[in-house]
Amino acid sequence: MKKSNQVSPYFLIVLDKFRVFIELSDSHWKEESIKYNESDLETDEATCWNRYKYSTDLGAHFDTIFPQYQKQSYLVMLVSLFEDYLNQFCQSLYLEKRLCCKLKDYNGLGIERAKQYLTKIALVNVPTGTEFWKKIIESRDIRNIVTHNAGHLDEEIHKKHFQIVARNEHLDYEKFARVHLNIKQGYLSEVINAMKAFAKEISLNFKNEEVIIKDI
Repeated sequence: MKKSNQVSPYFLIVLDKFRVFIELSDSHWKEESIKYNESDLETDEATCWNRYKYSTDLGAHFDTIFPQYQKQSYLVMLVSLFEDYLNQFCQSLYLEKRLCCKLKDYNGLGIERAKQYLTKIALVNVPTGTEFWKKIIESRDIRNIVTHNAGHLDEEIHKKHFQIVARNEHLDYEKFARVHLNIKQGYLSEVINAMKAFAKEISLNFKNEEVIIKDI
């Protein structure tokens, strides 16, 4: 178990590496799309079978659908990493400060539970009144559309999510038989930046609180 003052710095490293992973994967899909469009059954049957199973109708999937699946998966993983980061921070504080209860014993779920635990049990100054916290909470809400609705929006029950999409240039949707959420590459970068800002801020707040306690 990492010490509480090590949790945020480690999370910042994880986010930097995850950003590299996203960028490399985006390049991969662009390269794969080119390979598919250039594949020729008559001259390279092995590739057409081994790689594409003779499918000749995957152009749109390589250009838009597959990359969208991947971007939605990235968002799910990003929010999961953030929740795990908060959980690890709570657990470290519980052990170091011998707090009255563990996070798992506290009411609630996910990010909201960790926030309440940090503020009310661990007495940590959590920067919830910031734009980056708002961005993180919105990313969680958009993540929920992916995990619980396979990326589909319902105009009756997802009005809050439509508002989030409308406010962000890196989110949009398309209407077919259902409304499909589209996540752009820039949105993932925004979420990473927001999470990094949060980790830096809470780390600074935590250090300042430790200094105050030592001076008392």
